[in-house]
Amino acid sequence: MSLIKGGAASKLLRAVLLMALLGARPSSATVQVTNLTNGGSISLSNLVTSALYVQVGDKLFGNFGFGYVDTTGNTDNYLTSSDLTLSALSNEVGFGVSIQAPLIAQGPVIKDLTLQFSVQVVNSPDMISGVQLQVVGGASGLGEANVAETVGFGAGGIAHLFVDANSATPEDYVTLSTPQSMVWITKDVIVSGDPDGYSETNPIQDVGTISIINQAFAQVPEPGAMALLGVGMAGLLIVRRRR
Repeated sequence: MSLIKGGAASKLLRAVLLMALLGARPSSATVQVTNLTNGGSISLSNLVTSALYVQVGDKLFGNFGFGYVDTTGNTDNYLTSSDLTLSALSNEVGFGVSIQAPLIAQGPVIKDLTLQFSVQVVNSPDMISGVQLQVVGGASGLGEANVAETVGFGAGGIAHLFVDANSATPEDYVTLSTPQSMVWITKDVIVSGDPDGYSETNPIQDVGTISIINQAFAQVPEPGAMALLGVGMAGLLIVRRRR
């Protein structure tokens, strides 16, 4: 039996390596997906009510959840999922989403928004290794505005982030101890004009606002892909030496 030599062997090794890297990744074909390019947007209500998934780059976002309460008790002014917009995001960290949320609390009022979604890597051998959270907003007087976030899978959390919108650098970043192909994100977004409900003489000065929440995900090659890459490179080196 003759050995495969020269260019044929090189092409075979490349084909095997490519199939190994791409063939085992999860597919988005089994769910209803809308693709968003950078700058594209969609109402959050479409994602919550229709169980629609959004793909940004090699990230698939789905399982959206929304909850909201405030201390005014006036349900006519309650925030709904249709008031929020989700846009595609791509920055120096990686692909992600930007959520526009018009949250304003003035005086002795507390507004609490809960958001949840999953993010999964598709069509890529790279796994999620880090999570970035950025917030646009602020506070004055006794006002507060912050976002607390849990990164997890299954029933447990594997990482936590916290951003005070009124800080000098309103962002946080966490590196996952073990890179994941899919994680769940749960956000607790709170704005308040006066979290303790004091009766101030001039409550108009006590304001908390959040208008944008940005989320991006860093990636690294999964160990199996790196091992296969090493095997492929070693094979190509052997073929070159034989030639």
